[in-house]
Amino acid sequence: MGKVVGIDLGTTFSAIAHVNEHGQPEIIPNAETERITPSVILFEDALVTVGKIAKQNARAVPEQIVEFVKREMGKSKEEFFRNFDGKDYSAEELSALILTKLKQDAEAYLGEEITDAVITVPAYFHDAEREATRNAGTIAGLNVLQVLNEPTAAALAYGIDRLGSNQNVFVFDLGGGTFDVTVMEVSESAIKMIATNGDHRLGGKDWDDQIIRYIAENFDLEHGENPLTDLHAYQDLQTIAISAKESLSQRQKARIICGYNGKTTRVELTRETFEELTAELLEKCRSLCEVVLAEAKMTWDQIDTVLLVGGSTRMPMVQAMISEISGKQINPMEVNPDEAVAIGAALQGTLRQISEESAADLPDAVVDRFLGADGTAKVTVTDGATHNLGLVILNAQHEEVVHVMIPKMTNVPCEMADHFGTVNANQSSALIQVVQGLEQDQQETDGSMFEEHKLGECLLELPSGLPRGARVDVTYKYNLDQTLEVTAQGPDGRTATATIERQTLDAEEVAQAARELQTLEVE
Repeated sequence: MGKVVGIDLGTTFSAIAHVNEHGQPEIIPNAETERITPSVILFEDALVTVGKIAKQNARAVPEQIVEFVKREMGKSKEEFFRNFDGKDYSAEELSALILTKLKQDAEAYLGEEITDAVITVPAYFHDAEREATRNAGTIAGLNVLQVLNEPTAAALAYGIDRLGSNQNVFVFDLGGGTFDVTVMEVSESAIKMIATNGDHRLGGKDWDDQIIRYIAENFDLEHGENPLTDLHAYQDLQTIAISAKESLSQRQKARIICGYNGKTTRVELTRETFEELTAELLEKCRSLCEVVLAEAKMTWDQIDTVLLVGGSTRMPMVQAMISEISGKQINPMEVNPDEAVAIGAALQGTLRQISEESAADLPDAVVDRFLGADGTAKVTVTDGATHNLGLVILNAQHEEVVHVMIPKMTNVPCEMADHFGTVNANQSSALIQVVQGLEQDQQETDGSMFEEHKLGECLLELPSGLPRGARVDVTYKYNLDQTLEVTAQGPDGRTATATIERQTLDAEEVAQAARELQTLEVE
């Protein structure tokens, strides 16, 4: 294992960190000396520019810009792609370009090659989104040690120096495009996920969009034209909206000037109006906080610390809401909201390195900080399955229902096995349908629910002459990245492995994408 880094691959900003020779985690600045890098990509023939310069050029050449690609992770190339210079780029390939920028800048800063990484994802990402993130890392030339949940990384960044404090930590993670709420336990030598919930299509961008619509509506009322019909004007409005949102975090009102097609509208947006426009978004956050607390079987009195993670938690309305429902004094800088996730990922990468390699290859300060007297890592980090995993079976009434094999919040990695009986005598095969995110005994109600939640299936061939109720064994294996392997075995020992039907790039396509990336200049 070479140099290990932690990467927060964000919707609007990304960051990369490492543990230095003194055993301290630190953010690695990019080539522009910034600690976080805008997740924006600019295509100019064979040159790909990522970060601040790309973001600055969004207004001039919006058709050559890609933003918010994290929200498209897990989709097939048919569902989402961007075409530049005659090539279609999938979400994985676009994310790989962001990772390449981070990797190159980090190598230049550290003066050594980076080979291994822990990359974070929202806790509520599904199987395909996690696999797409791993693919992006591979395309960028990284050995992805682990795909780690973002709130777990933030809790590790907070808890690494507080082991033994025995705290229940509530992580409220509102980023640019995704939202997670998670309860973590920090104990003597462990950091463990207790409960999590979230919405991976809710984030600061949705607050921005409300401002954009508000400005556009005011412009339309005054001039009878909608600037949202023009891509260049939309990029202008997006920049204006972000600036107004940030201003309203410090002031009670923001004065906005919108120019389009030779006409100008001036809008005064107060914090009160902004909060009214986005009340529904905030209510979604509030509801999910209460849901995850109920799933943890806790009350706010049992929560010791609230961590605000993600740049969108700087909005006063968010901090006020958390303080109100929790009854606690909130410290918005308990961890750095922009950097905690990358820091935690770097710490987890070092813990993996400590546990999987000879400590003799690591600096003494790193060994002293992370390795206990018994030769094992001083802290273990335990994630939980963020969705139920099950299969479709027939109940006694011959209705299709879900049987949960791995319940939500089961510690990962894990392996679960169960056995089932055939429905009919002389049954020639058994169909194993793997589903994610459905409840025990849940029935299909709309004719498509099982299909929408299906991860894959396999057909197990059975020997002839079996009686009704002949045993079929099914095993679910769930790894640290929360990707799944399912096998079924019949009475004669014959087995079948479920094909997990991800719409992500397959191994050959990933390898091809990695080769093609080498032909591009990324800066």
